[in-house]
Amino acid sequence: MIGSNKEDGDSFEERRKISTAMGFGTSFAAGMAVFGLGGHWLDGKYDKEPLFTLIGIGLGLFYGAYELWKLILMTNRQHDETEHDRHKGEE
Repeated sequence: MIGSNKEDGDSFEERRKISTAMGFGTSFAAGMAVFGLGGHWLDGKYDKEPLFTLIGIGLGLFYGAYELWKLILMTNRQHDETEHDRHKGEE
């Protein structure tokens, strides 16, 4: 049976954490690639060599920070719900 012992529950929790981290990493890498390559393309089109690439990288970092902020909020919300359920069970 799935989750029938402590080891299975720990394994599930670890997989969930790894999945969340991989999702953040993928979003961050995709944002950097899209904004960085978009800036590089604009540099070639308008002959402004490092300007748009640097702007694109900056936007990619900003997007990564936004994704990290969403991840922190989601993790805090899950932690609060877990604590609430734990206290509710003690009553």
